[in-house]
Amino acid sequence: MTQTAFDRFWELIFGAIALNPQAFESIQILPQGFRVALYTALLAGFSQAFGQGIVLFVNRVKPIRFLLSLAIASVLFVFSVLFWGLSTWLVSWLFFDASTPYEVIWSLLGLAYAPMIFSFLVALPYFGVPINVILSIWTLLAFEVGLHAVLHVSIWRAFWCAALGWVVLQILQRTIGRPIAAIGVWLSNTVAGTKLVTDMRGIESLLQAGPQQIFSSIYRTGNTLNNRDDGE
Repeated sequence: MTQTAFDRFWELIFGAIALNPQAFESIQILPQGFRVALYTALLAGFSQAFGQGIVLFVNRVKPIRFLLSLAIASVLFVFSVLFWGLSTWLVSWLFFDASTPYEVIWSLLGLAYAPMIFSFLVALPYFGVPINVILSIWTLLAFEVGLHAVLHVSIWRAFWCAALGWVVLQILQRTIGRPIAAIGVWLSNTVAGTKLVTDMRGIESLLQAGPQQIFSSIYRTGNTLNNRDDGE
């Protein structure tokens, strides 16, 4: 990515964060608009995975596997974005008689995830859940702005298109998407090298069972990384 392309990339990112319709219009005429959407979604996924990295520490995941787990979580996040784009495209085709190519929907949705770049803040105590809710609503609003600006539909029509697409995605995830979700869990556990405990009750049990082992694991992780840096 050249310097000009890099600057353009961040210009679109900040435009989407500011809910600027011109950012979503611009990505449609860029030769690499699909890549911009992909990179945005990957950054958002990595930020979210980093914010939830405490789960990996609690499960005492080794340093290399920790980094690989973040990468896998980012990729899985992008797949969830792709499926939301697909469900939104189906809704627009079935209910709104819109002959919009899927690539247009994907580029809009990928860029709309720009606010989720700040999702690493979900790791903050007490404020994590409210921040996650705010960022999710922010992303939905950005997607709505993009649909309104590019498809030239009313703001309410754009809202229902995005919202119904999300509902269809939730239904698919809980029905035919269960095998896919199971593969994602298996892949995450395989990369982490252990069966990850992700529910709050299980995490609390791990903390109560041996917090000193967890902090010792974090200490060893830091030493391992520092030793590798010294070796280089």
